[in-house]
Amino acid sequence: MTLERGNAFTPVASATMIWPWGTALVAGGVTGAATFLLNLASFDVSGALTTGIFFFSLVGGAVALLGSKGDRRARRYAGQYPWRFATAPALFGGAGTAAVTLVAVMLGGSFLAAPFAAIGAGIGTAAVLWVILGIIGMVAGNKSA
Repeated sequence: MTLERGNAFTPVASATMIWPWGTALVAGGVTGAATFLLNLASFDVSGALTTGIFFFSLVGGAVALLGSKGDRRARRYAGQYPWRFATAPALFGGAGTAAVTLVAVMLGGSFLAAPFAAIGAGIGTAAVLWVILGIIGMVAGNKSA
């Protein structure tokens, strides 16, 4: 897979080429399990899932920007366009959070509020991830390319 200017899929390609799957899965799994165990009395499965998705996206994106493994061209692209690079993990985290929130609110019996709650949770999560990863990309820059 090549990275070229003007290709609409370049941010997605750069994100997946240097994505640290193992580290991201461990971070998401550990934080999700910890959240579930801390809220065991309320049996909050949706909170644990959304926390796991958030940290999967955050740690994966941050390690992809700061780590030493991965494709040199993808890391250079992420250093030149940190906000574009941050879009792919942010959209993934936002979409995952929105899906879990939609199902959780619908199972709670509030069918009319479910889409609005899901959209709000998804956009909020995506915005937070986008800002955090964009700032990490700006600060880290092209140092590791």
